[in-house]
Amino acid sequence: MTPKREITGSYAIRGIGLGILYMVVALIGQQFVQSMPAIIFLFYHGFDVSSLSTLYPELIARNYILFSIFMGFIAGAFQEGSTYVAVDTRKKNVAIFIGIGFAVVDIAVLLVETLFYRKPVSSFQSFIIFLNIISPMLFHPGTATFMKWGRLVDKGKLTLLLSILIHSIVDGGLVYADYYINFHPSLYHVSAYEYWSMVMVISAAIFITGTMLLRSVEDIEIPPEPVVY
Repeated sequence: MTPKREITGSYAIRGIGLGILYMVVALIGQQFVQSMPAIIFLFYHGFDVSSLSTLYPELIARNYILFSIFMGFIAGAFQEGSTYVAVDTRKKNVAIFIGIGFAVVDIAVLLVETLFYRKPVSSFQSFIIFLNIISPMLFHPGTATFMKWGRLVDKGKLTLLLSILIHSIVDGGLVYADYYINFHPSLYHVSAYEYWSMVMVISAAIFITGTMLLRSVEDIEIPPEPVVY
């Protein structure tokens, strides 16, 4: 008999790997769609690349609320839609590891961006980076388990829509907060505390909700995929 810890380890490795793969695919699609406003802008300005650094930022700044909603929704739709597909044909015990795989990519992108800019980091910014690491480790496993529970109780579409909405608030809120702070630099610390308090509450809530709901239901036996010789 195979030891239980080996089965769990196998589930963990496969789930995390699957999550990483699906997150990378989601980010590629997300980045493409999120770049569409810039592409459309270039089209209407005769593909004048210089306008992207002058006129385009001004246009976005004047419409930053709509832009924040757009960016948040696209991120939520692609990432949670990808999570929804990833957990669909996997046993319920794998869902949390799929979410961890999504979080790993999220954190890796953050660290690469931090190293790329090579700017001095204050103690407060270090705290923000720490929260940027903790929140994905709660949020992505939370929505993964939440949507897996939804699939098992025939509420998959509802949990998907709710996950997209929550994700849109988190990512869209970040875009909004960045612009708001640019307009009100004196409120930097207050705005950052308010935003991250909201994010941590949401992340913890969806993690607790998702894991507890998933534990309350029985798994469904997934038929093996047919092999054609």
